Amino acid sequence: MEKNLITLRRCLMLLTFLIFSGIPLKAQSNFDAYVITSEPINDVVDGTLFITLTDTNQIDLIEVKVGSKEGQADLANHQFTYDQTSGLPAGMAWQRTGYRVTLSLGSFAYSDLQFGYVRLKSSSDVWSDTFAFVTN
Repeated sequence: MEKNLITLRRCLMLLTFLIFSGIPLKAQSNFDAYVITSEPINDVVDGTLFITLTDTNQIDLIEVKVGSKEGQADLANHQFTYDQTSGLPAGMAWQRTGYRVTLSLGSFAYSDLQFGYVRLKSSSDVWSDTFAFVTN
């Protein structure tokens, strides 16, 4: 019995050390995202980004970049404050239902391919890995 208590105490001490040591833990990185666009009118489309999260806790920002070429953000580039539905730039909108976030990205130039990059910032100021995708 005493041996179990010593083991339990050591585990709790290790856990406490890890929690308070300041080791930065990554924000969630298991999520899915893709963009759809409207039919082009005069080479301009409206873009909508869909994100499926695995967890909705402790997210402060969602950073979105969409480009016509890999590594660019010439079509859309914005940091959305989590669950902010008002005060967004013209043409942009936020909607969340459970784990699914729908972001209206506004109008931008038509491109055969859209290269997207999404990452999340946690309330502890840590960024997730970038989720990259290509939509055509």
